[in-house]
Amino acid sequence: MIVTDAESDLEEPWQPISVMVFSLEIQFLSVTDIFIPIEISGLNCDVLAETWHIREMLACNLLNPVGRRLSRQVYDWLLTIDDFHAGAAKDFPSQDIQASGLKIGQQSAAADAALDAFHRREEAWSDVLTVPIAAYRVYLKGIQQTEQVLQSAIAVERETAAQHRINLSQWFNGLMETGWQMVSNWMEAAPTTAIATRSSDLNENSSAEPNNIAALIHQLQCETDEFQRRRIAKQLGESGTGHAGAIQALINLLRETRDDETLWATVESLWKLDPGNPSAGVRQVKLIDLGMQIASQAVALAVALVRKENQQVGVLLQVYPPENEPYLPANLKLVLLNASGQALREVVARQSDVYIQLKFSGEPREAFSVRVELGAASITENFVI
Repeated sequence: MIVTDAESDLEEPWQPISVMVFSLEIQFLSVTDIFIPIEISGLNCDVLAETWHIREMLACNLLNPVGRRLSRQVYDWLLTIDDFHAGAAKDFPSQDIQASGLKIGQQSAAADAALDAFHRREEAWSDVLTVPIAAYRVYLKGIQQTEQVLQSAIAVERETAAQHRINLSQWFNGLMETGWQMVSNWMEAAPTTAIATRSSDLNENSSAEPNNIAALIHQLQCETDEFQRRRIAKQLGESGTGHAGAIQALINLLRETRDDETLWATVESLWKLDPGNPSAGVRQVKLIDLGMQIASQAVALAVALVRKENQQVGVLLQVYPPENEPYLPANLKLVLLNASGQALREVVARQSDVYIQLKFSGEPREAFSVRVELGAASITENFVI
């Protein structure tokens, strides 16, 4: 007889339930047993309800129901008898039980050897009910432990990844992480890949006479409009190769400007004229392999840093095509994330983009991450300024 509370889901096959054992050996009637006649049980014979014998089993081990559903009164009596003998219930309605057609024994198992042997025998065979329960709980424990180990491993991996952030401030001192290289070295290995800023209104191969360069320098010194300053800085970057005055003019502009667009336009021009100039900050590149998404060819992630006022650092993130490819794969994403992994900004490559980029400013010890993704493939790099 099922004695599990009503909240249990008996339709769930692995649901543990509590049952009271019935026996056909009605001759072993004790003070903790109730004799239930055919008229009440609806079975094909009289049975003995072993009120002391409640065990757990799995719902899937139940067969079809047999007999009548016992009345609530009989059900409560069955559960009360063992409680009474265990001291958990004060009242024992023996007269009401006898009057209902049920019968209670007079001897206790402790005082009768035959009854005691019967009880021991019943408990021995009923282990068959509890073995599946034990196995199921061991299985659940194993699953829980495996899940705990997995979650712990994931937490450790995330913590390790979070702790292992590339320290960008060390780049200013020439200390680089494995896998990162100077842009100049990378360009020598992949000369066909363009890494400089593309410009639609300037000819990269253009040159200017010294007098023209001097005029541009003078104009830059007098100009206050940021748009015009950017234009002149770009012109100097295209035509001032080897001109010390042009280099110094760009350095002066870097110190003066408070406009981020002018800052980076000037930095990029200085990269062209004097790549190792410390005023232009530092720029490193790393190959990012997104596997089969781009035929196992690696795109290039470039990170540039430049010191700004108030101890801030300007950061430029750029992604360039694989070697010997003119354009980035369409829909490739460059995503900026904060220290918690939340996406702050992103840019998506179009059909014929030669590069994509993001610019922002940060403070010392500020952490951020960069994710390059294409379809289901992605790689994340973690940094701290």
